[in-house]
Amino acid sequence: MEYELKKIDASLDDTRNNPSKLLVLLKGEYIGLGIALLAILINSGLNIFAPLLLGQAVDIITKHNDFDALKNVSIFLFITYSGIALTSYLQTILTGSMGQRILFKLRNQIFEKLQSFPIAFFNANKSGDLISRINNDTEKLNNFFSEGLVRLVGEIFTIAGIGIFIVILNWKLGLITLAAAVVLFIVTTVLTPWIRRRNRLSLEATGDFAADIQENLNNYKVLVVFNRKSYFRDKMQESISRTYEAATRAGIANNISGPLYFLANRVSLLLVLVFGFYLVSTGEITIGLLVTFIAYANNFYSPLQEMAQVYSIVQTAIAAWDRIQEILGLEINIKKITDPEIINSDNILEFKNVDFGYSKDNIILKNINFEFHKGYTYALVGPTGGGKSTTAALMARLYDPVEGKVFLKGKDIRSYSDEEKSQIIGFILQDPYIFSGTVYENIIYGNRKYEKVPQEEVVKVLEQKELIQLIEKFPGGLESQISSTDENISLGQKQLVAFLRVLLREPELLILDEATANIDTITEEALQKIIDHLPKETTKVIIAHRLNTIQKADEIIFISGGVAQSSRSFDEVVKLIGNTKRES
Repeated sequence: MEYELKKIDASLDDTRNNPSKLLVLLKGEYIGLGIALLAILINSGLNIFAPLLLGQAVDIITKHNDFDALKNVSIFLFITYSGIALTSYLQTILTGSMGQRILFKLRNQIFEKLQSFPIAFFNANKSGDLISRINNDTEKLNNFFSEGLVRLVGEIFTIAGIGIFIVILNWKLGLITLAAAVVLFIVTTVLTPWIRRRNRLSLEATGDFAADIQENLNNYKVLVVFNRKSYFRDKMQESISRTYEAATRAGIANNISGPLYFLANRVSLLLVLVFGFYLVSTGEITIGLLVTFIAYANNFYSPLQEMAQVYSIVQTAIAAWDRIQEILGLEINIKKITDPEIINSDNILEFKNVDFGYSKDNIILKNINFEFHKGYTYALVGPTGGGKSTTAALMARLYDPVEGKVFLKGKDIRSYSDEEKSQIIGFILQDPYIFSGTVYENIIYGNRKYEKVPQEEVVKVLEQKELIQLIEKFPGGLESQISSTDENISLGQKQLVAFLRVLLREPELLILDEATANIDTITEEALQKIIDHLPKETTKVIIAHRLNTIQKADEIIFISGGVAQSSRSFDEVVKLIGNTKRES
């Protein structure tokens, strides 16, 4: 299965996308949304009612000169405008809180989904782009729900209400007022797909920019060592330029309709004034009604002009939701099966006719068959790129075979949950990962057996397992503060943390993938003694380039060109390695 997240084809019109697709995110928010919509409805009704009171006030002055009636109308106007202010405040509070809750749930949902993906997903996608989707794209959705939604719905209610009301008041002047809106609707419909594409491309450029920053900063030390800071500067300048161009085009697309709405507003007011004065001269309407229509025309097109701004928020949110859905919609091909095949075997692990490739067109392991006996030590050797680490990844089910099956303790490995599998298999990588915190917090991370045990008890266990000597490599012992980004901890010390974390689990199968490559000889010897004193039932699989680390193996497996051949003779393996070097 392909896990690479797709880029949009800017030449295509994706007209299937519309704002209604965002409503799925409102699940669980219906009560708060209902109250907010009620506030919006009242707010819109008051906005529609206010110009009518204003027109009556003008007629009272121009026709009757009745100041008592004017005072009453003025009181109603004050109450109306106060109601508009209060309902605006209420809907802002409600939708702002709703937006934050949706943001919280959505980010959790994305992160949980990411945790369920296999290694292949992260190999196929840049982490910077994934971070941008979690952080930047979800924030665009928050902007829509906390700001854009309330404005959009309120303006739709206001526009619809005014449109109906002015036609009822005077259909001739009403149609004149609405004429420009028809043109705006056509223009907006035509521009929508183009605006959406521009926003999508801008978000993707932002994601690529975040990925470039992370990649270059992670390798900045290498750039300094090789005096390639100019390369870093040029690459970042190129990335910044691409992001700038995409953002500029999106900004133009989002704001291109603003001047059109402004022009429509002014043209409409001009038409209402000209035709309105004509109707006043014929006695068909009063001056007060003309003032009402002028206010309605302004109140009709001002929301339309604001909708042009809101529309950019909506289109950006749709583009962001599309990118998020690409993650949430991915099906995971590494799943637990409920009806596994079971074989009659006492072996800890077996490969049966296993083929593997990162794509079906590029098979890199072919017809692999292994039987790993309990308590034995196995060594995987071979040239770089021969498939050793890939084989180890299949043992830990970081990937599934394209063909064939892997059996763990006589049962299809796909039937084990992640927790069950991690209790049986310990995997120490060449590049270990640690978390910000203390050494103690790192070594018991994810270990339910010790997470609620007092630290003193854990220390006793470390002493019994002869692991306490490794803690002495840290200045502050178990309380040493470490971080994956700090320079105060060496790669070798990180490796020790990884060893301690795995060995505390007492795995039945221990896989060491160049695990001692960054450790000094003395520490390596100490680790080797600890590994040698593991329970005799523990099966060990060692991947190493240094031949002295595999001399004690019960069986050595030579992997090259996707093919594995087993040998119990160390001299035979040395000969195979020599032949491989001569062929290359």
